[in-house]
Amino acid sequence: MLKLNNISFRYKDQDHWLLRDFSLKANKGDIVAVQGSSGSGKTTLLNILCGVIPKIFNGEFSGNISINNIDLAELSLPRIAPFASLLMQEPENQLSFPTVEQELAFGPENLNLKPDKITSRIQEALGVLEIENLRHQETSSLSFGQKKLVTFASILTLSPRIFLLDEPTAGLAQKKAKMLKNLIRSLANRGKIIFVADHNTNFTDIATHTIDMDELNHDLSD
Repeated sequence: MLKLNNISFRYKDQDHWLLRDFSLKANKGDIVAVQGSSGSGKTTLLNILCGVIPKIFNGEFSGNISINNIDLAELSLPRIAPFASLLMQEPENQLSFPTVEQELAFGPENLNLKPDKITSRIQEALGVLEIENLRHQETSSLSFGQKKLVTFASILTLSPRIFLLDEPTAGLAQKKAKMLKNLIRSLANRGKIIFVADHNTNFTDIATHTIDMDELNHDLSD
């Protein structure tokens, strides 16, 4: 179970709170659609959930986040990743290695998995995303949509309990976007918790919960 208890946050030098005493519980299999206009705080919420805020980005933060009663404040970012992993809105900011295979191997290598297990996870991630043909490609040569799928695959190789997806279908053709939506539903059926931030309503039909950041911000301004 994921618990957010009285989360409040605003960026340094800003008067406006993006979240104020916000609490939420999510259980295995939940899909949480995070909606809102640009600048409403969707990405900020995902950064809070994976510890990037407040560990990297400064601001005024209070509250507590726990996963199965483990306080994320007590864990470093590398130790949080197997619990909650983030798909960034801009894949360029997430890709670190020259080839796709190296990118996908990095996470499970850090988990000290055996080589055959790492190979198995890479093959499975490439297969479910239908990008086996990219395995030996250079990451710098990929299109935006391909980079998005590769970064998603890198998260799949970690097999976290919680997937934090920021605009996951941006830059994807309709067929690939539909495939990704079906994969998100499948991950939830396997007990994963999924947060999907999207400025449209692409995921509300499969969501068990919806967070409207515009509504939260409006409430704070009253």
